[in-house]
Amino acid sequence: MIKINSALLLYFAAFILYIIAVFIGSDNLELFSKPIIIPSIYYFYYISVRGKIDYIFSFSILSFFVGEILHLISREDFYISGLLFLLVPYFIILIFLTQDLIYYVKKKKVKLNTFSFYIFLMLLVYLFFNVLMLLFEESRLDFIIYALYGIILLLMGIMTFVMQINYTNKTVLFAGLMVGCFIVSDLFFVFYKKAPDLTALKMINVTTQQLSFFCYISYFIYRTKFKLYGKTNI
Repeated sequence: MIKINSALLLYFAAFILYIIAVFIGSDNLELFSKPIIIPSIYYFYYISVRGKIDYIFSFSILSFFVGEILHLISREDFYISGLLFLLVPYFIILIFLTQDLIYYVKKKKVKLNTFSFYIFLMLLVYLFFNVLMLLFEESRLDFIIYALYGIILLLMGIMTFVMQINYTNKTVLFAGLMVGCFIVSDLFFVFYKKAPDLTALKMINVTTQQLSFFCYISYFIYRTKFKLYGKTNI
């Protein structure tokens, strides 16, 4: 008999309700469902690592939660503060990924002489500069914040792709999925900002944004289990 994790069940139920709320434009359903998503997925992390939590990681989840709630309360009034709270975890994740890459480089020589790596690198750089061009008319503060998002995502993308093509395990897999969700979510956030009448753009943005939390939690669970129980690979 399959054992259903109650925390994951709550996460996916809240996730589906939130997507429905965005699609039908129900503010009440959105106010009900969205605040449940991050706490439920964090509880899944808590029980998965048997209470042996990482406080820096937990702070990053809290920062994600505060940023999400600020934008839920009023995107207009808390737009910049919400973006800054959502940006803080990106710096923390970048540190985690850097630590992972250093660990792998010490274990095995990294190979970058693959055609796919250079294609991926050019694609990321192309997206980075073209998205910044779309935001060139924003205020200076907004542009600086968006540029920071872009630079961090660019670095995340490069590091996770390097790990993907050189190493194979669940931590690397979820790291790649996590960064992929971050990139798609933020990319479509910009697209929706420029074309707010297109609901499909917003749906892609919010779906990948909420999925990114699941991937981030899963990535860190496998990372933590390696440290706690001495698994073969991060």
